[in-house]
Amino acid sequence: MRTLFMLIGLTAALALQAQQDQQFWITGTAVPGNTQKLEMVSANDFKYAGPLKAGELRVITTKKVGKNTQYLSPVVPDANVANHGIGFTVVTDITSEPWQVVVDDEHYRLHVNPERKTLHGEICQPWGELFIGGGATASGWKEGKMQLMHQQTDNPYVWTWEGELKRHDGVEEPTSFKFQGQDRWHPKALHPYAQGTDILNDRRLRIGGDDTKWSITKDGVYRITIDIFNEKVQAELIK
Repeated sequence: MRTLFMLIGLTAALALQAQQDQQFWITGTAVPGNTQKLEMVSANDFKYAGPLKAGELRVITTKKVGKNTQYLSPVVPDANVANHGIGFTVVTDITSEPWQVVVDDEHYRLHVNPERKTLHGEICQPWGELFIGGGATASGWKEGKMQLMHQQTDNPYVWTWEGELKRHDGVEEPTSFKFQGQDRWHPKALHPYAQGTDILNDRRLRIGGDDTKWSITKDGVYRITIDIFNEKVQAELIK
């Protein structure tokens, strides 16, 4: 029995290590420089944000194509990388179905989920508004009262805000807050990957999904910068 438990534990550890060792690249006529590495955002989220050209694209598991290369091939023919989530199969055939890029654009964003075996892609557009609201802000959780962030004139995907965040006892989730694409809670929202993430400790953000919120561990004046396109947030405690 002890041996069985040891084998189960070893198998789980090897599976976790294999997951952590996953790497993906995109290559093909649609990819500037022919090959670009996907950023590992989390164990089941690999991202590319940047330009693509009209042409074919393959998602591969090695930097250079070789005998050990695997291909994430779409389950439907002529699949456009700009989609709401298309499934893929993992194959070893270099002639497998590629992904299609229909138009040139500087602001493609692709997310690969190896657990669900899906690729989601889009051509990103700048948001018209971005607000901060929540229990740690002066406006609390009230719609119509959130604080407007400032859009940079030289990069419309980047927003900044400077103001006080502090614990407000007597308010629901007194140290929490999040960012909204409008002065209400739906439809556009930005979230951390984990509930209660300290805004000073994690630069990742995601668009939509579960209603997780950021938190603060220190009261003070914060300077926050959000890059919608690259899905990054940077915060400084300045006072």
